[in-house]
Amino acid sequence: MRKTIILILVLALSLNLLAIFDDYEPSPRARAMGGAFYTVSNDQMAVFYNPAGLSLAGNGVATSYCKVFGNDFQELTALGFSYELPHNLGILGLGMQSMDVNYLDVNLMSEKTYNLSHSFTLLKDIHSEIYVGYSFNMYSLDMDSFGSETGLGINLGALAILHQRTRLGFTVTNLNNPAFGKEQDEELAQKMTIGIAYEPYPQVITAFEMKKTYGLGGVEGEKTEIHAGVEFKVHDLLTLRTGVRNQPTSYSFGAGINVYGAIIDYGYNTHAVLNGTHHIGLSYKF
Repeated sequence: MRKTIILILVLALSLNLLAIFDDYEPSPRARAMGGAFYTVSNDQMAVFYNPAGLSLAGNGVATSYCKVFGNDFQELTALGFSYELPHNLGILGLGMQSMDVNYLDVNLMSEKTYNLSHSFTLLKDIHSEIYVGYSFNMYSLDMDSFGSETGLGINLGALAILHQRTRLGFTVTNLNNPAFGKEQDEELAQKMTIGIAYEPYPQVITAFEMKKTYGLGGVEGEKTEIHAGVEFKVHDLLTLRTGVRNQPTSYSFGAGINVYGAIIDYGYNTHAVLNGTHHIGLSYKF
């Protein structure tokens, strides 16, 4: 049975039916907002979305966990950290994301991403704020009985805040077109995301984003995703969220609860064919 599962994984990868280092949605807050988070990024999980958003995160740490599509054998964990550098040198971000496929206590496949990010302020006055960020991602793929491979990806992001209510976001993922394998024939997909977020009322944020993915090949090819989400702070202790996306069509909701400065986030999203995903996270600013 174990060999069968391994062969299925290899076949799926070879036919591009299963994309490695895909958008696993490491943030339960982002998941609850339908993935519309690249223009909203203002916490430690920005290292996985828009590194420019780290400039709004301050000092803190965040972690999350979920079983993707409710599968007991497929676990996603993530950890994000941000720290304000002295002398106005910006914000340093660190991240680690792990997607593991396990069977009978054996790790069949493990995708790990180690992230080093930096964000700084490009412009800030009474009307506008512009932040720029970049990330270095070290990808590590380990398949039982098939060895391991590593790669390096570079992300670039920008975030502009206009008149305090409007945000414009832009992110390019894997700008350097990283590849895996001895022949460097397994390329990671490149992604470009643009979006706008608007705060019509205090403590209410609406976001709309478009993401274009290049280099998937196989049955998927290039695709364009649309994400939309809303975040509403009901009380200092409670924030509600909901969202929708396509490719495939998915609806989501969730909440954040502030308990003595520690924030517990929960996100859930449906899937057109598979089970939904329940996602939990914990963050703290210091």
